[in-house]
Amino acid sequence: MDINKRVYTILVLLTALWCIGILLAPALQVDHPVASSIVYSAYSPICHQIDGRCFHLFGAKWGLCIRCSAIYFSFFLSLLLYPLFRRLSSHSFPGRWWIALAVGPMILDVLLNFTGIYQSTPLTRTITGMFFGSVLPFYILPPLLEGVAQLRSQFSARGGLFYARKAQ
Repeated sequence: MDINKRVYTILVLLTALWCIGILLAPALQVDHPVASSIVYSAYSPICHQIDGRCFHLFGAKWGLCIRCSAIYFSFFLSLLLYPLFRRLSSHSFPGRWWIALAVGPMILDVLLNFTGIYQSTPLTRTITGMFFGSVLPFYILPPLLEGVAQLRSQFSARGGLFYARKAQ
């Protein structure tokens, strides 16, 4: 397996584990409350986890809010579908306007809710999060693959991992 496929596979597996953890938090709550608490704590630095803004499983909130969950699950799905739209060997990414277009509705939904002009709903949080999350792999994977390729070429040019710089 070439390096691009290995890096892609590792990213898919890590993203799958991340998404499983979102659902693991409520699934563990009844029989393993300490483990559930640890999972919730692991996700708390990146999300407010407000109960009223979360999906629920087995009567307990998911590890992340609706919008964050939508971002991560759509990122995962888009990452799985990535090879259908773009070759892993391509290290270029789409124009910046695509990401601006994807984040725009989410920012608008948050701002309108914050100002009280419009009350965001679970549906708007889900849709805007999915829209944003679905374009992220096209901006994250190419530079990641390019960075790994550059690191590999530097290591191989210097004789590998145990390269020692000569004294001048």
